[in-house]
Amino acid sequence: MMEQHITNEDIMRLKLISKFFKGFADYNRLCIFESLLESEKTVSEIINYTGFSQPKISNHLKCLREGDLVEARQEGKFIYYSVKDEKIKSILNTANELVKDASEEKFNCMNY
Repeated sequence: MMEQHITNEDIMRLKLISKFFKGFADYNRLCIFESLLESEKTVSEIINYTGFSQPKISNHLKCLREGDLVEARQEGKFIYYSVKDEKIKSILNTANELVKDASEEKFNCMNY
């Protein structure tokens, strides 16, 4: 049987997937996503939902926009943010389903 090796294309694809998931790997960004799951929101509305400061929200929104996970549209003096793709919402909903029955021990595991 011939041994398979990871290709340069595989490496690039996996690095891109890793970078993609970094957008989800932060509690603050997940809170922002949570606020945007139902509808688009302004920074002020996201602040009201999360309780985070404006600079923190802006910093994380910048990260999410650069990762192509969130988009913005301007209407007058307001900028409205939304989850860029329904597939992203599906990923977040799937994650919620996967952890809904997670035990406290798993939640507190420091090595995971």
